[in-house]
Amino acid sequence: MKFSKLFVAGTFDNFHIGHQFFLWNASSICKRLIIIISRDINAERIKGRKPKRKENLRLERIQKENIPNATIRLGRLDGDFFQTLREEAPDALLLGYDQKVKKDAFQKHFPNLHIMRAEAYFPEYFKSSKF
Repeated sequence: MKFSKLFVAGTFDNFHIGHQFFLWNASSICKRLIIIISRDINAERIKGRKPKRKENLRLERIQKENIPNATIRLGRLDGDFFQTLREEAPDALLLGYDQKVKKDAFQKHFPNLHIMRAEAYFPEYFKSSKF
């Protein structure tokens, strides 16, 4: 199934092949991919630590992937993820395998949103916290 607009979000710190696998697979199942890079302040709030790389460097790194159907941008400074979803209005959301998000919370606010969780790509080797 090809989605019209697929939404992904993350910190993407210590960008590695697992991130590439995630983003390129996401790109392959949609006509348009929206990639949101977490702001430094929100990444710290969610993870309990500052990212190793600043938000602009993480943004630039993903832009270098040249994913043909992707729009890549920084998230909101206020961290309102639901508002970002409302603004983008995707028909599908792809969560990373390790994102600490409950699908039920999204379904409550976005009942028509198709929500999936990605499979890990060798997490024993390619996980940001290992770098």
